[in-house]
Order: sequence, then structure tokens, then C-alpha cells
Amino acid sequence: MSTKLMISQKIISIPPTYFYVCIIFNSLLVFWPLNPIFFYPANLFGAPLVLLGLYLVLAPYYQFKRNNTPENFGKSTCTVTDGLYKYSRNPMYLGAIVLLIGFALLVGDLWGFLSPVLLFLVLNFMFIPYEEEKMRREQGESYLRYRTRVRRWI
Repeated sequence: MSTKLMISQKIISIPPTYFYVCIIFNSLLVFWPLNPIFFYPANLFGAPLVLLGLYLVLAPYYQFKRNNTPENFGKSTCTVTDGLYKYSRNPMYLGAIVLLIGFALLVGDLWGFLSPVLLFLVLNFMFIPYEEEKMRREQGESYLRYRTRVRRWI
């Protein structure tokens, strides 16, 4: 499977690429802070969010593996509707955003909060519409019923 995705005749990278760019940006703020607003110990409130974000990313990944369906843009074999997918159609993406918010708190710089906002916009308006259309085509009525029961984010 290619690491690229075609949308409206444009080639875009896969979602983790955007996440990694956000992590790198926030990591640079550790060394070159632009506008620090959270300091020790208040910044430590970010640690539980980072852990929660990791859980929200990893648990669905293993759930896909158990259901023998790809977590990338390969052809899906089923609509996963249990576990975290009972509450969110996109728990991995939600986890990435929660993790970035936690990391921004740990870094303590106001500019660190730009990355979760940008990632949300990219996911919500670029990737999720593509994935929802793909699931509608591949899973049909099963996915449409699921979509009416479970919200996109939370």
C-alpha cells in the first residue's frame, strides 16, 4: 500500500506524517520557546493527557489488528463498532489531538497549542471525509447505520 493518498487530484501524505510534524514543532519549542505560559509544576497536567492520547491511538490500532482490517487506507474488511468505536468513529485521531494538547501543556508554550488545532483541521476536513466515503463504498449499509449511531469525534 502506498504511503500517499489521492484526493481531488492532489497527493497528500498519510495522517501520521502531519502528527509527526506537529510533534517536531512542539519539540523545537522546548529548546526555543516563543511564548512560554505554563511553567513547572502546572505544565505537568499535560502528562495524563499524553498517556490518554497514547491509549486512544494504540487501543484502536490493536482492535483493527484483531478484526483483520487495515488501520491504513487499505480495503477494509469490516466496520469496527466495538471498544472505543462505540463512542467515536475516529478514536485514533482523537487520541493524536489529545496527545498533542498534553504535549503542548508539557512544553508550556502558547504556540504549542497551534499544532493540535492544525491537526484537527487537516484530519476533519481532509482525511475524515475521504475515509467516510471510502467506508460507505466498501461497507455500505453497515457503515451508514454505524455512522448514524456514533459521532465523528466524541
